[in-house]
Amino acid sequence: MRLTCPHCQFSKEVSAAKLPQEPTRVSCPQCKGSFSLPEVNMPKAQRPRINCPVCNLDQPETAACSSCGLIYARYHAAQQGGSMAPAENNPHALAEKPKAGFWLRLVALMIDGFLVFLMQVVFGVLLAFAGSSSFGLQGSTSVLVQIFSIVVSLFYWIFFTGYCGQTPGKMLLRIQVVQLNGSSLGYGKAFYREVVGKFISGIILCIGYLMAAFDDQKQALHDRMARTYVIKL
Repeated sequence: MRLTCPHCQFSKEVSAAKLPQEPTRVSCPQCKGSFSLPEVNMPKAQRPRINCPVCNLDQPETAACSSCGLIYARYHAAQQGGSMAPAENNPHALAEKPKAGFWLRLVALMIDGFLVFLMQVVFGVLLAFAGSSSFGLQGSTSVLVQIFSIVVSLFYWIFFTGYCGQTPGKMLLRIQVVQLNGSSLGYGKAFYREVVGKFISGIILCIGYLMAAFDDQKQALHDRMARTYVIKL
């Protein structure tokens, strides 16, 4: 196949087998101008495809999964006993661990809920005591307590999930929240999962939570939204 630069008309014969199957941009070796390569004329049905062993996405064959980022060469090396990092330090190995079921997750949720409640009570009492000792704060003490209770709850779920994927309840039951490729969430995705995702899971009569009991990957609705698993360690 002869490729011609649209900027300087420089042309070169290139084997079609060396061209990528999907459209991409390249730079002309003569004028350094950038242009798109044409898509290789191969029917999509005939293109090599691969099914990701972690997220089960069927996709055109590449070096890594376009959804979860799994690097197939590393994955197969681990399966064949090649030299890899230990499972606890290898994100892809973490993604392969068994998924935590609905009841295990429910117990962890109850433990965390109890701990959050205790924190809210303790700090709420302290705020109420501080407000009662100051005449200017008496009228707004109840509002401050409510706001602080919400802040404590959000901080608890977002901090622990974003920091290590484990709230204290999950630590006790040895389960962890990870992304589809096994890597940690970070605080941004933790906020999306714990606040936005769980809000939606809850307002639809908690059906979003119940999905974890019937899903083949044990994912609740907020897991699907944030593209996460809850795994057993």
